[in-house]
Amino acid sequence: MSRLAGIKLWLFYTLCLCLAAALLVPVPAAAQEESKSTNVLLVYDSLGVDTPAAGNVEALQQLLLSFGMAVKTIASDAYKPEMAADYQKLITVCNTEDLCDSITHGAEQYTVDQLHIGYNPPDVLRENLVLQTETRARQSLKLSVDGLSQDHVFVSRLDFIAEGKGETYGRMTSTDGTVNAPFAIKAGGYAYVPYFEPGNMSEMAITYVLRAWLGIDAANAPSQAYLLIRGVTPFIDLNRLEGLSKQLYEAGIPFLVSVSPLFSNTDYPAMKRYLAALQTVQSYNGSVLVNVPTPTSMGQDASLLKEQLDGFLNHLAEAGIAPLGMTGELKRAQEKTGREAGFEFSDTTILFPNETALIQEQSDAVLPFTSSPYSMRGEELFQVNRAGKIWPAFPVDLAITFDWFESEAKQEDAVQVIASSWLPFADFKSGVHSLSSSMHKAEALQGALLLDGKPVDLQDQSNLPEEALQVKAPVQKESFHLLFSVQSRVLIVLIVTTLMLFVVFLMVGYRLYKKKYYKSGGSL
Repeated sequence: MSRLAGIKLWLFYTLCLCLAAALLVPVPAAAQEESKSTNVLLVYDSLGVDTPAAGNVEALQQLLLSFGMAVKTIASDAYKPEMAADYQKLITVCNTEDLCDSITHGAEQYTVDQLHIGYNPPDVLRENLVLQTETRARQSLKLSVDGLSQDHVFVSRLDFIAEGKGETYGRMTSTDGTVNAPFAIKAGGYAYVPYFEPGNMSEMAITYVLRAWLGIDAANAPSQAYLLIRGVTPFIDLNRLEGLSKQLYEAGIPFLVSVSPLFSNTDYPAMKRYLAALQTVQSYNGSVLVNVPTPTSMGQDASLLKEQLDGFLNHLAEAGIAPLGMTGELKRAQEKTGREAGFEFSDTTILFPNETALIQEQSDAVLPFTSSPYSMRGEELFQVNRAGKIWPAFPVDLAITFDWFESEAKQEDAVQVIASSWLPFADFKSGVHSLSSSMHKAEALQGALLLDGKPVDLQDQSNLPEEALQVKAPVQKESFHLLFSVQSRVLIVLIVTTLMLFVVFLMVGYRLYKKKYYKSGGSL
């Protein structure tokens, strides 16, 4: 073999070894997470404030995060058609017919998958779906999908699919017979949903369309439904909370509670009573999630919030309570500082709609959580009719929420509805969840609840001894009390001594005066 051939052979072997080493180098976790998330650009023309469409943009944001998508939301006045090229999927929402021209214009230039919701579908959808639409005013509709339906859904103005070519989802049927059309249609990467308003059957129906359009295989991602009680605070009737836990346990219904943190006076009886009630919840097969407070009107320092939440989570763990995730309003997850302060303890999160119509300005796409069931109000879900007793499998994990009940009568009615619903609620602990504070780690691993690697004692520990509920005066107050007590005693001694000396001086003075008077020849 010549020297040149040997050098070439050595270079070839070196190149092969370098390629193999490059393949074996682990990809950073952040890069892996980013590659797993499909980037979706969500463009809207209006939030539909004070209209029935209000909240549909927020609902889409929540659904996309629940489906594991990274989503960036932008208003139509800041949108340029070329932006779509940087994303894998594009969703456009037209809540107002007069404002959506800027969204649909130029959409045909890009080949990304497109879903349009509302008025005026763009020409590229009309061409790919062979789509023709018609309009009707003031319609009372029956919406149905997959054996679920709801009657008497009133729509003031409706665009509907008159003709189209593709896979259809659900039906819209008017009571006067003038509308009998698919709820949505999809072909390839193009889809159209003419009507979507949160709070009725369309909120459930759109989840079927989104799952198919996003390419999520239902067989590989079976969904679960969870029961979640919101608004658990130290100031509610904790005896009624314990009673509710027992009722649900006896009915065979696993549940979750979203608890508000307590940041001060944690050594007071109220905190001990709160922890005792949460221990009872846990003993009755309830799972605890911690709610991230909403931002205050004056703003809230992120580092302070993080420190306060960390302290509360440590208090829970020290009481034998293993929280498995966080809850909070959508805006908290969208803002960078709020997300880092409130949600970094766990990658399991259930998001709630914002109390006010608010879309956060986003410089980057909002990344999804590992587990984030979509929250839907129980009052809305249980208004839905179904063909049989058994509910169909939902397209997405659902957290069916009930706010804390104002009275015992309302609580009893809700428990009756839940128990008779035939909805198979799943145990949150059957999944894989973890939460870490600065000192402790809580985990759920296939049904086992662990705290710092050890199984949690699920026995009811709520019957605390009476002395445990007594207020212990802070050390500082005790020291002050002791100081004041000593001072008081010193003052009393000084006063008594002074009085005694005054009496002695008085007596001595009296005797001296008496002797002087006798010497002068006077008499008393």
